[in-house]
Amino acid sequence: MIKLHHLAIFVTLCALLLSSVSWAADNWQYYQDKAMALYQEGDYIKAEKSAKYALKVAKKADNGTAFRASSLNLLAFIQIAQGKQNPAIDSINDAIQFTKSAYDDEHPQVATLLFNKGNFLEQAGQPLNAIEAYTQAWDIQQFEDVQANDVLKTVNALTRLHNESQNYAETISILEVFMKGRSNEPFSELFRQINYSLAEAYVQQNQQDAAQVTLKQELNREQNTLESNDVRLAETLERLAVILEAQGKQSSATPLRKQALTIRSTSSEASLANIMNLNELALDSQQKNDYPKAKALYQEALAGLHKLNHAQSIEQALILGNLGSVEEDQGNTKEALTLYQQSLVLHDKIPTQPLQAAYTSARAGAIFYTKRDYLKAEPLFLQSLSLMEKAQAPTASKQIALENLIALYDAWHKNREKLTYIKQLQELKK
Repeated sequence: MIKLHHLAIFVTLCALLLSSVSWAADNWQYYQDKAMALYQEGDYIKAEKSAKYALKVAKKADNGTAFRASSLNLLAFIQIAQGKQNPAIDSINDAIQFTKSAYDDEHPQVATLLFNKGNFLEQAGQPLNAIEAYTQAWDIQQFEDVQANDVLKTVNALTRLHNESQNYAETISILEVFMKGRSNEPFSELFRQINYSLAEAYVQQNQQDAAQVTLKQELNREQNTLESNDVRLAETLERLAVILEAQGKQSSATPLRKQALTIRSTSSEASLANIMNLNELALDSQQKNDYPKAKALYQEALAGLHKLNHAQSIEQALILGNLGSVEEDQGNTKEALTLYQQSLVLHDKIPTQPLQAAYTSARAGAIFYTKRDYLKAEPLFLQSLSLMEKAQAPTASKQIALENLIALYDAWHKNREKLTYIKQLQELKK
């Protein structure tokens, strides 16, 4: 399915091309318009037939090169809408060549077609080739007089894809050039997404302070433009909170979470972001030993997941584990074990958060260990260590997992197993 903003690009391109062609286009124009109308109606088979006929007519028209480029561009959109990815890419490549012949290699219309090509390559599962196409478009748009929105679209697509490919240094390099002279850029959704990409790249490159500056500037722009209950404000606040939490600045992150929660609560629809805000606020209350408040917030979050039909999710697993830790902190080990086990069942089904699963498994094992039920503690401690190795956990966490097993086997008088993990611990400390 083609996104609407891509259709808008195509319509703009057609208008530009048609403004420069001769009167000999009557028949071509008829079939081109017919193909466009059928495409917009979703009748792709008839649209493709009309576009191909327009292409045949274009060969006989004056300035036929420009006509052919326009028809090929439309044909590419029709083909990609039908899932014909390779033919669509072939068509857009031909359109690019004809446009270069009609104008020049650095013409803004070439950049527009290269952007379209990048989008088609993404849909075809070719991210590296898509990056190349977007880069070529950006190389033209940096130095040519083009519409500002077209530049934003290209830069947004290029940096998003660089981040998805973990090319964070490339994102930073591109956007540090792009951002020069844009301190007073008006708010737009595309510019917001570009700032999100830059902040993410900074975080991944361990430049958290730069990420905070980027998001604070974006937040200021949003606060001066958007309504106070716009959920986009909440998303920016949440992203800032995540960075602060990763730096251990919980006291600074919590007010941002509360603001985001207030904004999202004005929406009539439950949202996953709102639920995870509740989870983070519950963690903050738990760390302050305000267990009743923490428990209430976790339960509210779980209820929200049920409303979203999201109960069998990784978010449910995380929140159940957190709620279990509240029960354990209050001495309710039976309730804690039930919640831990429910959490681990979901973690086993959805193995996307192995480190969190490892912590939950360790806490469950510790309860059985203190009860001297070593037979039940052992598989949980072993599972915790295995998950930590899978998650490439910090050394300190692995050390605790090994120490748990050493303590277990010592109390259980299993010296051979105990020595095995003592050796592993010694290796870890080297």
